[in-house]
Amino acid sequence: MTRIALALSVAGGALVLGAMSPRAVADESSTGADRKEEQQIQAQFQKAPDLENNHIAVTVDDGIAVLEGTVDSQREKKEAQQLAHVDGILGVNNRLQVRGAGK
Repeated sequence: MTRIALALSVAGGALVLGAMSPRAVADESSTGADRKEEQQIQAQFQKAPDLENNHIAVTVDDGIAVLEGTVDSQREKKEAQQLAHVDGILGVNNRLQVRGAGK
């Protein structure tokens, strides 16, 4: 009876470890994809004449892009949001502030 209990506990531990390993690998690969998407979005901003001189920080986490910084107008804020929709982006959290909008 003790052998059966030991075998079950070892098998259960292997299942738990086996279930965790693919998740860890997926997290690492999604981080690489997130960085690639951040770079693609920044490249889009550099190509846009209205946005190239603005300081916009881009972070991507699990396919969600977060834009932070300031722009000159509401139109530029909307343009940044549209340009951030590169392949792999599921949504954009646009936290950009328009300069002088609070005055």
